[in-house]
Amino acid sequence: MSEGQDGSHDATASQSKNLGTPAFGDFSHSDTDVVDLEQSFASALEIMKTQAVSFYQAFKGLPKERFMAVTAVYAFCRYADDVVDEGGSSALPQLDDLERSIRALFEDGTGPAGDAPSTFAPTLPWWPAFTASVHRYGVQERGLLMQIQGQRSDADFHDIESTDDLIEYARLVAGSVGRILVPILVRDRTIIENEDFMQACEKLGIAMQITNILRDVGEDIRERDRVYIPRDLLKSHGISREALQGLAHADAASFKERTESRQGDAPSIPRNFIVLWEQLATLADSLYLPYQQYLDQFHASARIPLITAAKLYQAIELAVRDHGHDCFTRRCYTSKATRIRIVTEIQLREKAPWKIS
Repeated sequence: MSEGQDGSHDATASQSKNLGTPAFGDFSHSDTDVVDLEQSFASALEIMKTQAVSFYQAFKGLPKERFMAVTAVYAFCRYADDVVDEGGSSALPQLDDLERSIRALFEDGTGPAGDAPSTFAPTLPWWPAFTASVHRYGVQERGLLMQIQGQRSDADFHDIESTDDLIEYARLVAGSVGRILVPILVRDRTIIENEDFMQACEKLGIAMQITNILRDVGEDIRERDRVYIPRDLLKSHGISREALQGLAHADAASFKERTESRQGDAPSIPRNFIVLWEQLATLADSLYLPYQQYLDQFHASARIPLITAAKLYQAIELAVRDHGHDCFTRRCYTSKATRIRIVTEIQLREKAPWKIS
């Protein structure tokens, strides 16, 4: 996955107000621990503010202890994603080290129930906040290991063959985020034993990842030589990998020139690609729905942030359409005005006492 697990980076993030830190005494047992945790949570918060604007704006409405736990587990996911994006196959040893650190947290019943030593990750500034959050909220090992497994598939990337393969890939790299966040967001942790509920949360992550892929087709080809659109879909729509590469590597200025020379404002994206893109967008839209039937299982303070995260993400599809399906030469963002409108509509409907800053 590329920039930000939600990929919605812009300058407004650094201007967001400081929400403070959780009651660190609930996480630790000494004054020194409190100071270290405060710094660690601050590090995790900065990662989310600068690299995950949509997530930040959605989840900052949580009570601050839950919100800071979200920033800590986001930092873990962001790190796993970044080491692969930056290192490719050379990142595999780092993922191995990260996995050993996660397994060490859960050995012999420790981790969420205790403080097991780990081998590598404690050198990362957000790690104490992450382990404290795992401990406090009972984050499950399964989701954390799924995330690492998904990143391994990116480190040793092969073009995706089928829609089923795409869904499985997205389940690992993004559905895992749903599993990781659930214990922090639900009102009663026993719901975690309901596999239908957990799969609905996974599907929301899958939907977001497909949206990411649809936004970043050109960037993924140019920067990582990756095509996430399944080969069978490309073949059925008469599109070659080489054709996608040609669009992705087109000079942005000449592309704009060609676009402006045509009637109307629509970029010269091939019609068969637009049809394919919309087919995958329809799949993503269907996967944004299942979690909604379980909204009452989430803590009251988490429902609006969750709805907001989903709506802000889904709106990325509209941004791509607004730019004529040009997901090759630009990264299409939802504008701040659009984000404010979405959040305001949810606020008014749910009477939420928070807003985008």
